[in-house]
Amino acid sequence: MRMVQKLQLASAAFVTMAVVCIGTGESQAQAPVLPPALISTAEAHVIIEGAVAYAKEKNWHMGVAVLDINGDIVAAERMDGASGRNVDFAKGKAYASVMYRNTTEALSQLYKTRPDRYFGILNMYGNKVYLVGGGVPLAVDGKLVGAVGVAGLPEHEDEHAGRAGIAAWEKVRATLRK
Repeated sequence: MRMVQKLQLASAAFVTMAVVCIGTGESQAQAPVLPPALISTAEAHVIIEGAVAYAKEKNWHMGVAVLDINGDIVAAERMDGASGRNVDFAKGKAYASVMYRNTTEALSQLYKTRPDRYFGILNMYGNKVYLVGGGVPLAVDGKLVGAVGVAGLPEHEDEHAGRAGIAAWEKVRATLRK
């Protein structure tokens, strides 16, 4: 009997503590406070719209992705008529660009000048990077905030579309500062 009474008393004490903690709103662990996003989803969509407008002028189809500084996706889109793989390729270009703070066109040239570094990047990141032109870092006041990647256009046009998206984004940001 004594053991049963001790268990009942311990259970009652536990339930009382739980009710007090829940009732007062106190908790032992709090969710971490996340820093504000350096590039918002709305801004990412402005970049995407600028890049898409560039492609539409030439009647081309592509995929585009915008990533934050951690390499996480902020937004992505595949134009009608474009392959779904283009978004995957665009993410790989943007990821390489944000991780190495350089265009993927410049990174692709490492194959010729520094093959050890080129293959080191591929070995390190595997299928997360795509070292072909079309990835461009995004910066605000010289500070990296993410990257844009474009895929599916003719050679060298991916980067031009990405830069058109960045130009549209910079115009919007300029109007917000006024």
